[in-house]
Amino acid sequence: MFSFEYIHTSYSDMINDLAVQLGVKTKDNWLFFPEDVASGYYRVLQLSNGLDVNIINCRINKDWLLRRKSDDTEYYTLRFDELTLEKNIKIGIDADVVEKQKETVAVAYLTSSLFDWFYHGTKGTTFKAVNILIPKAWLGKLMGIEVFDDILPAYIALKSRSFNMEPLDTVYYQLMKEIMQEDPDMPFPHLYIENRVQLLLERFFTRIHSRVSLADVETNIKQDDIYTVFKIEKLLVENFSEKPKSIEELSRRATMSSTKLKKIFKSVYGVPIYEYYQQKRMQRAGELLSTGKYSVKQVAGIIGYSNMSNFTIAFKKYMNQEPSEFTNA
Repeated sequence: MFSFEYIHTSYSDMINDLAVQLGVKTKDNWLFFPEDVASGYYRVLQLSNGLDVNIINCRINKDWLLRRKSDDTEYYTLRFDELTLEKNIKIGIDADVVEKQKETVAVAYLTSSLFDWFYHGTKGTTFKAVNILIPKAWLGKLMGIEVFDDILPAYIALKSRSFNMEPLDTVYYQLMKEIMQEDPDMPFPHLYIENRVQLLLERFFTRIHSRVSLADVETNIKQDDIYTVFKIEKLLVENFSEKPKSIEELSRRATMSSTKLKKIFKSVYGVPIYEYYQQKRMQRAGELLSTGKYSVKQVAGIIGYSNMSNFTIAFKKYMNQEPSEFTNA
């Protein structure tokens, strides 16, 4: 399995790190995958307005696990994905996971750096994507939210967990097709690709603008409480080898009642606190297994299981695979 974990707010930095891991060189911000990993390319460009874009066009030749780790540097990624599956994929934002099998998945959606994002795809998947990195200030302008600082955190938190995905229509498909037609040996003028990316960007935000209103957000949740819950989430999952912290301790750290903490946590992350903890725990187990560096028994120990049977049952419940099947993927 090919596994790549990152935490970048620059696609130029990301392509360089990816090249080092793959043992290849880039040329003019184009990276061609080694054939054992994928057939195709990854490229980066910067729009004249300063936004970073990456473009992926490949067929993956082994299972992939890509993960963008959450952090406090508030950035957003607008993702346009067109995936043709031979087997299946999982796309996750924190505890919210969408799984698709043997079909074409073509969607546009927005993710936040405040939440983990991962993609687990299987060998044979055709992967076409245009991803646009958007700073917080830019997103406020694009979404047209006047009370940006009060509404955006709640909107992103609640919409991210519900996977506010928009299917790609014929216009999106045509723009994606034109972007993917570029030949690195005979590249289109930069403005040609930039124009198509700008049209994707404008179309997405024009279409969601009419759907965004204060009614979409649970306005009874204060911005400070949302950010407090973000911090509690990080505390909850910082060390799986130790017994999880109690609701009472988490409530003390949050300086709010346990009832309030549980309510806001579920509103933001979509599941109760310990359900979320267990999902993240199993995701971490999957990441460790995918590296091929650890046995199933070692991984169980790292995430706090002494009983292998209990670990196997829990892993299969959340990952839909036996741990041994996952490590051999």
